[in-house]
Amino acid sequence: MANTNTRNKNTLFELFFIFLILILAYLNKSAAMPMQTDWYPNINSKFRIIMSEIVEDYLYIGFEINLDDKTHTYWSNPGDSGIQPNITISSTNVRNYNVLWPAPEIIKDEYGTNYGYFSNVIIPIKISLANSKDIIDLDLNYNLGVCNDICIPINGKIEIPIIDSFDYYKKKSNRGIQNALQNIPSYRLDDINFISAAKLLKSKNTGIINLEFSKPVEKIIPMISEKFYFSDIEDIKKSYTSYNFTYSPKRRNIKINGESFTVIIFSDGDFFIEDFIFD
Repeated sequence: MANTNTRNKNTLFELFFIFLILILAYLNKSAAMPMQTDWYPNINSKFRIIMSEIVEDYLYIGFEINLDDKTHTYWSNPGDSGIQPNITISSTNVRNYNVLWPAPEIIKDEYGTNYGYFSNVIIPIKISLANSKDIIDLDLNYNLGVCNDICIPINGKIEIPIIDSFDYYKKKSNRGIQNALQNIPSYRLDDINFISAAKLLKSKNTGIINLEFSKPVEKIIPMISEKFYFSDIEDIKKSYTSYNFTYSPKRRNIKINGESFTVIIFSDGDFFIEDFIFD
C-alpha cells in the first residue's frame, strides 16, 4: 500500500512538473514575441512596425513614422508638389491588404497646397491572410517623400520577424493601432450631407470645382482621384460656406461630368468623408 501511494505521488509530481514546464515555455514564448520592430533610421526620420491588432478576423499592423522637428511627409494624396507615397506588403501568406491613411494636415507654402503629417503618425495596414493557422511572416517596403529644408524621396524595407500565428494575436491588443484606427476618415452614420451643391465653373480657361455647404466647415481635403488632379486655391480661413478647387484630367479626353469624387470634411472638431457628383 505504501509503494502504491509513493507511485501515485511520483506520478502526480511528474504531471505537475510537465505542466509547469509547458506553462514556462508558453510564457517564455509570449515574452519573446516582440510587439514592435527596432527603429529603422532614414533621412530626418525613422520607421518601425508595431504589432498587432485583430479586428473582425483581419490582422492589423501599424507602420509608425517618426519625423524630426520641422519635417513632414505626405498623405496618399500629396497635393500640388508633394511626392506620392507607396507602401507595399509582401508575404506568401497574405491574400490582400489595405493601407489606411489617417486624416492629414493641410500644408500651404509658395509651392501650393499639399497634405501630410508632422512629428509622429501610425498608418494602420489591414491584412487578410490566406491561412490564419500559418506562421505570419511579412516584409514592408516604403517609398516616401520627406521634407525639411528640401524634399527628398526615400525608400526602405522593414523585415518583420516571424510574429507567430493569427490565434496568438487574438489575445493581444495594441493601443497605438487602436488610436490610429480612430483617425481614419469614414462616412457619417446619420446620412447627413454637408455638400449642398457641386458646380463646374470656368476662369481663364481653367476648370474650377465649386462646392457649397449646408453649414460652415473648417477644412476640406480631396481624396486622390484616378482620373483628375485637384489643386486647392482657397486662402486659410476659420470656416467656409463654399470652397473652390481647380481640376485637370490626368489623360486627354476625360469628361468630369458623371464622375464621383470623395473629400474629407472637417466640422465641429470631427471629420468624415463625403462623395459628390456632377450631373
